[in-house]
Amino acid sequence: MSEQESSRIESQIAELRELIQQNMATTQHDMSAMQRDISAMQQNMNAVREDVTILRQRVDSIEGTVIVAMREGFNSLRNYLDDLNYEVADNARATRLMKRRIARLERKDENDK
Repeated sequence: MSEQESSRIESQIAELRELIQQNMATTQHDMSAMQRDISAMQQNMNAVREDVTILRQRVDSIEGTVIVAMREGFNSLRNYLDDLNYEVADNARATRLMKRRIARLERKDENDK
């Protein structure tokens, strides 16, 4: 092997080493960027988990508020209906008493004639 060939081979080897070093640097840079992206994705996933937890708590809170409001509304209506039923029963009793009085007065009026 001549000196020229040896020199050419050494030159090519040097170029290959330089290309390999550049590729390794690029690969390390890309890996570093990927690690940053993965880290950012993990942070985003954690943020999403926290948001979902907060949303669940809000939904539970709203559901509880709605249930309480419905119960209070139904209790209010139930109390109102109880009051109405009491008044209807009271009016029915008063009506029966009035009918009896009217019947007595009519009988008394008929007897007086």
